[in-house]
Amino acid sequence: MKRVLAGCIDLTLEFDSVEEANKYAKGIEEKHQIFNVLKYKELPDGKIRVRIQRQYNNSPFPDILESGEK
Repeated sequence: MKRVLAGCIDLTLEFDSVEEANKYAKGIEEKHQIFNVLKYKELPDGKIRVRIQRQYNNSPFPDILESGEK
């Protein structure tokens, strides 16, 4: 039998503005989901590229520091 011990969705997103990226993050917080911003980059054309890990449904969020896995 399998059990989900921890799970997350790894996303790379591109936004037209910082405000749009912040609005997305606020939406995740309002859903009471855990997320980590792994990479944040401002592009020459003014867009924002963000790589995040976001909690998957109600699965426990993986603790990278505790497990030592990447």
